Amino acid sequence: MHKLIFHVIFPALAFAFAFGYLGSPVNGQTISGIVSDTNGQPLAGVNVVLPALQRGASTDSTGTFIIEKIPEGIYVIMFSMIGYQKETHQVDTRAGDVRLHVVLHISPLDFPSIVLTAKPQPTDVLSSPQSVTVLEGRQLDRGRGQSTIHILENSPGVATFSTGSGIVKPSIRGLTSQRVLVVVDGVRQEGQQWSDEHAPEIDAFDTERIEVIRGPNSVLYGSDALGGVINIKSADVPAENVAPMQGKIMLSGFSNNRQGAGALSLYGMLGKVNYRTSVSARSAGDITTPKGRLPNSGMSEYNGRASLGVHGLWGSATLHASRVNQKFEIYENPAENPGATPYQRVTHDKIHLNFRLPLNNMRIEADAAWQNNHRREFEAQDEANPELNLLLGTGTLDIKVHHYPIGPVFGTAGFSLMQQRNQSLARDVLIPQFRQRNLAFFLYEEMNLRQISLSAGLRLDSRQLKIGQDNRLVLDEQVRRYQELSGLLGAVWRISAPLAIAANFGRAWRAPTAFELFVDGVHEGTVRYETGDENLQPENALNLDVSLRFVSARMQGELAFFHNKIEQYIYLQPTGATDPESGFRKYQHSQTDALLQGAEFTLTLQATDWLTVTGGADFLHAERKADRQPLPLVPANRFKAGVQAKRQKLYGLHAPYVSVQAKI
Repeated sequence: MHKLIFHVIFPALAFAFAFGYLGSPVNGQTISGIVSDTNGQPLAGVNVVLPALQRGASTDSTGTFIIEKIPEGIYVIMFSMIGYQKETHQVDTRAGDVRLHVVLHISPLDFPSIVLTAKPQPTDVLSSPQSVTVLEGRQLDRGRGQSTIHILENSPGVATFSTGSGIVKPSIRGLTSQRVLVVVDGVRQEGQQWSDEHAPEIDAFDTERIEVIRGPNSVLYGSDALGGVINIKSADVPAENVAPMQGKIMLSGFSNNRQGAGALSLYGMLGKVNYRTSVSARSAGDITTPKGRLPNSGMSEYNGRASLGVHGLWGSATLHASRVNQKFEIYENPAENPGATPYQRVTHDKIHLNFRLPLNNMRIEADAAWQNNHRREFEAQDEANPELNLLLGTGTLDIKVHHYPIGPVFGTAGFSLMQQRNQSLARDVLIPQFRQRNLAFFLYEEMNLRQISLSAGLRLDSRQLKIGQDNRLVLDEQVRRYQELSGLLGAVWRISAPLAIAANFGRAWRAPTAFELFVDGVHEGTVRYETGDENLQPENALNLDVSLRFVSARMQGELAFFHNKIEQYIYLQPTGATDPESGFRKYQHSQTDALLQGAEFTLTLQATDWLTVTGGADFLHAERKADRQPLPLVPANRFKAGVQAKRQKLYGLHAPYVSVQAKI
């Protein structure tokens, strides 16, 4: 793995950095303008951002903004301010400086302006070919102190599974675990996500934006994006021309389990270097229910992150380093196992280097990352040696080349490399030691024809899984190879400014994991004896997604339909037997052809300046095609409605609100 980092990743990035620096123009352009309201009055404090370059500015008291030294190219620029509807514009600096006059419309709703995940280049919400939910700003602030995934539970098509305080896993349209890919700042999150009680290791306080793609997207993200993608954007280093030091403190508390949480972040600019540092902590006691306390259900978490960034005419470079340190107690039924105190400790370290290099006719993005995930599970609080001890190291390299429009066509070509090494360090082994390498190339092109936009993509993945010899699992050394082609076709018809119809058809795939192939033993976290199947084949999915969307200053809504056919669907099936030594029930991995189809409806209406009404419904039918029996672990249909009353100021309080929600 270290050879991959030092002999492949960093030389490739050094080459890209040098090429971008030498090939970039000598003089940059300027984007400037005025932002006003519908009455022509200038607006101060409007955030102006160029997502592709991670640069921005704010308007002054006259509503004026200016961003200098912009490389020649075509960019999406975003304007946002609390209390106003966000606006996006496309600017072309190849012909010289750009001057804009932007008008923002009053809107109490927190509507997202751009989508970064569904396509390689930013787009507005209505123009995304796939169904996407975006959470940011106050929507995230209200969930601070909880698990990042827990914040998503009210999103359309998204359900969550919890096996304790802080252990929350997402399910998108009935698919979960290895079929939902979590991406953080452009890097896929890699831990031991194969188990029901292994949640993504993410700091909720450091999350600035979450986008959820509902439906397969293997073309852009490869294997494991069979059900959808959760793209998490962490708080970045601040833009240029900011104070040397600023800071923010966030605190939260919960009554049920006496949970307290807080975070401190410092950020600013020292010379030409931008920086951001943050620390956070969460601690909770046992969960309380109407029938009493659940013993051994507490948790604690301590996290830290530091980032350094530089911006110039040549582009930008940012270095991130982070650690997530968690302890989760595992509840067991006192009637079956009185006095049990099992728990798990998880440490997730990550180093991530990002480059953005604009050239004359293209823009290069490069991400190199190293992750180290250490998971230990103990039978009791006083145990010194873990029953399960897994160490997973992952190196990734992703390079994307965005070419500027050739007539109405523009797009992206990409290359991805991932290499993993998993070690089982405990005496008892649940999964074998393995090395895994994935190499992929993809091409994604778009065409804009006035009100209609078309998109198409193709990706080739090649994966090699090398299993080490393990006498404890009675395994010989062996190599598994998988090669698959993914594709998608998308279309969006902008019927009018606030209304659009979108359709997306795609083929996606997922390779069986080492856990599904070779697991054989007691899994304390799930209280099961689990076995694999060496004959498992890759899953292949064909998905059709159609949606109708409406976005205005006072209302946002979507109606979506989906049909997902999965061949060789992998699932855990009870055998009816019991392991005599542990007393746990036995489960075996099996395969079947599956069908998942359904619909989603969501609506947000600003009834008055202070009252917001929300509603929605999710319908899902998931079955095995052979016998038409339901698939396991599929969330039920649900209906929800709510109202929220809020004021900008009330008796000295800033933005207080009261909300009531009902779910069925």
